Amino acid sequence: MKRKTYLFLLIFLLLTTFSLSRGLKDIKISLEEKQIQDLSPSGTTLVFYINIKNSSSKPYFLSRYHYRFVVNQKEYLRLQTSPEEGIEINAPGKTLIALPVKINYELLFQIADELRQEDKALCYLMGELRFSDGRKDKGGVPFAFSGEFPIFKEPDIEFVALKSNDLTIGGADLNFEVKFKNRNGFEMLLDRISYTLKFGGHPINEGTIPGDKTIESHGEKTFSILLLLNFFEVGKDVYAILQQPSTLCNFSGEIEVRTIWGKIKIPFAKSGTTPITNGV
Repeated sequence: MKRKTYLFLLIFLLLTTFSLSRGLKDIKISLEEKQIQDLSPSGTTLVFYINIKNSSSKPYFLSRYHYRFVVNQKEYLRLQTSPEEGIEINAPGKTLIALPVKINYELLFQIADELRQEDKALCYLMGELRFSDGRKDKGGVPFAFSGEFPIFKEPDIEFVALKSNDLTIGGADLNFEVKFKNRNGFEMLLDRISYTLKFGGHPINEGTIPGDKTIESHGEKTFSILLLLNFFEVGKDVYAILQQPSTLCNFSGEIEVRTIWGKIKIPFAKSGTTPITNGV
C-alpha cells in the first residue's frame, strides 16, 4: 500500500515538473507550510499556504484556479473558483495565498471507509493557478503538494466499579470509578470533564473532574468520583439500588481537551451496568 502511495505521488510530481517547464517562466510556486485547523469530532480543515514568486518587472493577477483533493488515492473534492477582481502578485516579490480544504469525516468515510480505524490520512492537493496581466490570460502554473491530517476519534468510556465505602439508612459514601480511553494517534490533555451522573435512572450528582491530566496516544486513564449521598435528597429508592450487586449508570457531559492543534469540546453520553462492591 505504501509503495502504491509513493508511486502515485511521484507520478504527479513528475507531471507537475514537466508542466511547470511549459508554464509561466517568471512565476514560481512553492509550499510555505501546512496547518491543521478547527479539529473537532466532526472534521477538520487542512490549509495549504502557497508562496507565489513573481520574478518579472510587471505585476500579475491570480485570475482563477482549480484543484483536486485526493485522500487515500480517492477524490474527495474538486473545486474551481475565480477570486473577485483577482489577487495581485507584486513584481518583483512574493505573495502568500491560502488554499483551505474542509474535511467532513462522515463524507470522507463514505468515500474511504477504511480510514475509520486509521490514526491519520495521507492526501494530495493538485491543480493549476491561472494568471492574467489585468486584461488577458497569460497562462497557468500547475502544482501538486502532499499532506496528512488526523482522523479524530471520540474517547471510549468504561465503567470500572462503584465502590460502597459506607452505606446506612440515611446516606452513603461511594467511589465511582470511570475509565477514559484515548483512541487517537496523538495525546490529549484534559482541561476538565463536566458530568451528570444517574444510578437506576435517579439523578445522583452533577460536577466536574479537574484537568491537567494527559492521556497518551492510545492510552487510558481512570478517574475516581467521590460521592457523599443523603437519601433524603436523592431519594430513598437509591438506598435499595445500592444494596444490589450492580446498577444501571447514566454518565453524560462534556470533555474539554487540548491537542497540538488547539482545544476541543467533546460531548459524551454513556449508559451501562456497573458492579457494586464494598470499598477497601
